[in-house]
Amino acid sequence: MLKYRLILGPIMIALLLGVLWLDQWAASEDHARAGLVILLLLVLPGIRFASRELAVLLRAKGVATGFRVLFLAGAAGSVGVYASVQNDIDIAGPTAMLVVSLGIGALMLGVLIQCKGRNTEGTMVAGAAAVFAFVYLGLMPGTLLAIRAEHSAWVLAAALLVTKSCDIGAYFTGRAIGKNKLIPWLSPGKTWEGLGGGVALAAVVSLATLMPLADLHWAYALLVGAVLAVIGQLGDLFASMLKRDAAVKDSGSSIPGFGGVLDVIDSPLLAGPVAYWLLAMAG
Repeated sequence: MLKYRLILGPIMIALLLGVLWLDQWAASEDHARAGLVILLLLVLPGIRFASRELAVLLRAKGVATGFRVLFLAGAAGSVGVYASVQNDIDIAGPTAMLVVSLGIGALMLGVLIQCKGRNTEGTMVAGAAAVFAFVYLGLMPGTLLAIRAEHSAWVLAAALLVTKSCDIGAYFTGRAIGKNKLIPWLSPGKTWEGLGGGVALAAVVSLATLMPLADLHWAYALLVGAVLAVIGQLGDLFASMLKRDAAVKDSGSSIPGFGGVLDVIDSPLLAGPVAYWLLAMAG
């Protein structure tokens, strides 16, 4: 597993940096909206694959919602965020109502698809699953678009790097000296020592990247790194709850050494909204 992580990890990072470079280039050509479109086109395929994995988890719990409904709900959430951060939309009321309306649409879509065979059984659960996808796979990754709308693509890259560096630090520190289990009933592989190593590495990475790129004070940069590290780990634990509830180890097997797409993005999903507010407060 470590071999695959060492090979595929840098490849995924290089692909992400390539897309963000293209995004930044488009924005530098006085086409700021084109840059956001490029980033949205990266987010949407991720939502598609994550929706398929979430559908598998839901089916394991007896929820028969199809992945297309989950994908449409998740895509609606991210598109709603995309529309709300456009420079020419500066009226809070209509912008908020757009996102609210899309959320209502996701709810109704889940319910209507479930009862299309003139059967009302499971409609409430199907509607709840669609709203869950709207928030978890839509609004939460959509916050990455909100960060990009107010900062450079490199600030976004740094925030993602800080969050994922905690995973790296926790993994290697835990393997080296980890003894005390963090939450053995939920994630038996995590240790307090690993968490400490992950937080320390994330703080250092934040100091090296976010401090110069986002013009942060060094002390605040350390704080941002530590907070994103902890929130990212909470995102990982949240995904672990879903997988344990469905009685599966990984959300999928599409990425050797990592599991599925959800296993890769679980920490940035929760860290994204927090990163947005931390950067906003710094300004």
